[in-house]
Amino acid sequence: MKTKIFVLYCLFIVFCFAGCAKNDGPRTEFVEGNITFDGQPLSKCLVVFHPVNDSGIAASGTTNEQGIFRLTSLRGGIKDAGAVAGEYRVSVSRDKEEPSSFREEKNAGGTEKIPVFESLIPLKYNDPTKSGLTANVEKKKNQFQFSLEK
Repeated sequence: MKTKIFVLYCLFIVFCFAGCAKNDGPRTEFVEGNITFDGQPLSKCLVVFHPVNDSGIAASGTTNEQGIFRLTSLRGGIKDAGAVAGEYRVSVSRDKEEPSSFREEKNAGGTEKIPVFESLIPLKYNDPTKSGLTANVEKKKNQFQFSLEK
């Protein structure tokens, strides 16, 4: 009986401290969107929101089979849903799942074969300064649609 009380007391203390954890950093907003390429949903692509203001926090997500993504960001070391409100440049990348070739790179231990993956979408979308994609995350539930073309 004493053991059960002690275990329950320990669990109570753990839950109390867990509830008191400080959540530093700016508030994040829910961000969801859809990406199409030539009118078709683009699955398995990485979407990154790069803050225009250098003091911002980047957020990223991966699309599902319907091309839908939800962003998460690393805030104070805690992975959190959404993105901080503000202006962003957006990059999208989608590579083939198998490497198209290998390149050799010299290192201290000799040479190493590094896989090279071919992009399935135009390379301009990989660069947030060249993609032409932007987003303004507001303090609300945010929805975005990005249509990529060849």
